[in-house]
Amino acid sequence: METIPLPAGRSTGLKGRRTRARGRAAAAGLSLLALSLLSGCIESIDPGKAAVLWTISQGTDTKTIYREGVQIIAPWNELYIYDLRTQEARLSLHVLSVNGLAIDVDSSVLYRIQGKALPTLQEKVGPDYYHVLISPYVMSEARKIVGRFTPSQIYSSQRETIERLILEGIREKLRNYPITVEGFLIRDVRLPRIIRVAIERKLTEEQNYQRMEYVLEVAQKTAQKRRIEAQGIAAFQKIVQENLTRSYLTWKGIEATEKLAKSPNTKIVIIGSGKNGLPVILNADPGSGR
Repeated sequence: METIPLPAGRSTGLKGRRTRARGRAAAAGLSLLALSLLSGCIESIDPGKAAVLWTISQGTDTKTIYREGVQIIAPWNELYIYDLRTQEARLSLHVLSVNGLAIDVDSSVLYRIQGKALPTLQEKVGPDYYHVLISPYVMSEARKIVGRFTPSQIYSSQRETIERLILEGIREKLRNYPITVEGFLIRDVRLPRIIRVAIERKLTEEQNYQRMEYVLEVAQKTAQKRRIEAQGIAAFQKIVQENLTRSYLTWKGIEATEKLAKSPNTKIVIIGSGKNGLPVILNADPGSGR
């Protein structure tokens, strides 16, 4: 079988097409590589957040804090992003009261990071600071503080005191870290049913007792007020009786007679015929029936 050789021009064109195809493939590969490297260089920091840069040559950059927006970094470096806004973490705590009764407490802790000291937090603890610091300290302080109180106090009267003491303890434990704990709240206290019913019954009795004390106090104050009023009236009457002499009453009678005599009504005045020499005034108006 004979081999038919291809013309020289056709062989050269085939090799050229193959070379161009290889070039396009290489360019596409380089483009994909560049895109992948570029996507790894772009980091977006959302509102309310900040970041710390770690470089392969110098480690954590303690001088620069990266704020909101798009940041471009080398692909072999890494940007650690932190949320600077106030955050809430909910914890379910299993604690013991002062008498050893098991109590389940649902709580919330409010905290935020101090943005100016973000590199310090990155070096000392890292992004997992909540599980490393906050959660263990909250559980430790809750068990310690709740263990000082009875179930009745935890369930009702001393809840705010317990919250304040736990918050103070957490702040003291975290004072060397750039973390601000803004609040600790007890959302719910779950007791065994028998204990809860007994506490609620006791609270109801205390409220009834306080209501009766209030009613008695109001009655006592009302009686005292009336007693003071009666004493004042008696003192007034005593003063009036001591000053109402016969001559004073006669003089006031004369004044009253003069005023009545000057009134426009028709009347008859008999001088000197009344008791103690006071005039007698008779109404002469026939319509009065007298």
